[in-house]
Order: sequence, then C-alpha cells, then structure tokens
Amino acid sequence: MDSRKADEFDYNLIKTMNEVIRSGNLSRAAANLNLSVSAVSASLKKLRHHFGGDLFYRTVNGLKPTSAAMEIHSSFSKAMNIIESVVKNPERRQSTCSFLKIICPDIFEHHFITDRSSNIEFSNHHFGQEADMIQSFLHNNVDILIGNYILHHERIISRKLKALEDFVIVCSKNNLLSGQASVTLSHYYASPHACYSHYLLGPLKTPFGGLVSVDTPYPGEIRTAYTSSSISGVLNMLESGDMLAVFPRNIAHYFIHDRDYNLAEFHLPAEIQIISPPLYINYLADEVRDLRINQIVSNFI
Repeated sequence: MDSRKADEFDYNLIKTMNEVIRSGNLSRAAANLNLSVSAVSASLKKLRHHFGGDLFYRTVNGLKPTSAAMEIHSSFSKAMNIIESVVKNPERRQSTCSFLKIICPDIFEHHFITDRSSNIEFSNHHFGQEADMIQSFLHNNVDILIGNYILHHERIISRKLKALEDFVIVCSKNNLLSGQASVTLSHYYASPHACYSHYLLGPLKTPFGGLVSVDTPYPGEIRTAYTSSSISGVLNMLESGDMLAVFPRNIAHYFIHDRDYNLAEFHLPAEIQIISPPLYINYLADEVRDLRINQIVSNFI
C-alpha cells in the first residue's frame, strides 16, 4: 500500500470487513451495522480493489475470509477494540467493566461462584445454533458460557474443565440407606432416583450428562422418579424423600459440608462407572474485561 493510497483509505471499511467476518454473511453484517446489503457489498468491493485480491469466498455456510482478510483483520482488530473502549461514554464503559453475564447450569452458580459482591448476572437461557451464541458474545450479550459446548471463533477462548469427575451416591440422612456401610448394586437399582439434568451438560435424564457403564452381565434399569434442571429442586427431593442421586464428589462435599444439607454420601458400587462428557468454559478475549473474566475463570480451572 503506497502513501497516497494510505492517505485516501477509509478505515470504516475495516469495520465493515470485520463485521462480515464475525457474522458470516452480508445480510447479518448489514443488520448489525445498520447498513443496506448493497452498502456492505460496495465496501467489500472497495477493499478488494484497494488490497488487490479477494477477501472472502462463498461456502454452503456463508462467506469465509481468505488468509489475506484474516491478516488484515488481525492487524487492525486489536487497535480498533482499544479505540472503541476509549470512545465509549464513561457510564457504559463502567457498566461493561463491572458487570458480567454468565450462562451456565445453576449447579455452577451455587457451587463455584461464591463472591456475591461481584456484579454477575446468571442465566441458563437456551440458544439454538452455535452461530447465535457467537453473536451474543460478539455483541456483549454474554461474557461466559459453561457447558459441553466449544464455540469456534477466533475471538472466543474455550478451555476444558475438570469439574465433573469422581462421582458418588447421595441420599437423605433419613433414608434407610444411610444406615448401610455402602450402597450396593442392588440398592442402586431398587431405589428411586432423582436426576439433575441440564441441556448444557449433555444428554437429558442421565447423571450430569454422563453415561453409566455397568460391569455386570445384567445391569438392570434405574427408576428415575424425579428429573429437574434445578439443583435446588433435586436437593430438596433428596432431603425429603427416599430417593438417591449421583453427584460429582466435589459438588456433593460442597452441599453437605459447606451448605449443611441433610445428606449422606457413599462410594458408587464397584460395578458402576460414570463417564462424563467434556465440560468447557467459553469466554471472549476482551482487553477491557480480561482481568475480571480471568478471575471468574480461575474458579473453574
């Protein structure tokens, strides 16, 4: 790019290109920029002429950036993010820095997030497509997503968690099982089960989204008497009835020892193994909020 071209260059074109990269198609980019599709198309044509080559190619899933477009995007995006954070009015900047929005199963709201002085909004809002959630991140409608999802976008970081491992049996201390030295395979099948089931953890009606592997010729079938995506509902059913449930050990310890629920804990029968799906925390790389987001992320890693 010669100096004459640089002097004439319209840097708003980069903002348009970045939005097309984030959105994946002209219509969505135009709507997000409050422009017409023809205006966005004209901006891409100017960029193609300026840089001397195609910046996007069409696929069945929409527009994809070329390597040249990604190099341009990488060079400009960091500077543009800093500029945008500076020019925002103080009220909005303060709100953006101090307020975090987290989508997660409510078990993590109770267990992992203990600093209630922080301005954090929790939600377990269901979303349809991965593209919709990515757009929510890019438009600051959500800051952190916790579940068995990996969001694929260059600005979104996905890290694997180790929260759902080492499962145990939990039941009320008033349950007849609590007088036993251990829970046997027969107890496991004879007792009604309460199941914490949430779409963000994987298949419904399985313990925390995990698969149950039973090492015995006849595994039988459990009787699921209660299923809920509310951890409070499951805990209340356990305390007040004769049901049992399968919990990760660290979560069971938290509710029994830190929250004083009237519950007893047992090892799983030797024949049973819970194979939990991978769990991930997804968050947007954002210089303005990196410190606060990393503080939350550290509670899960």
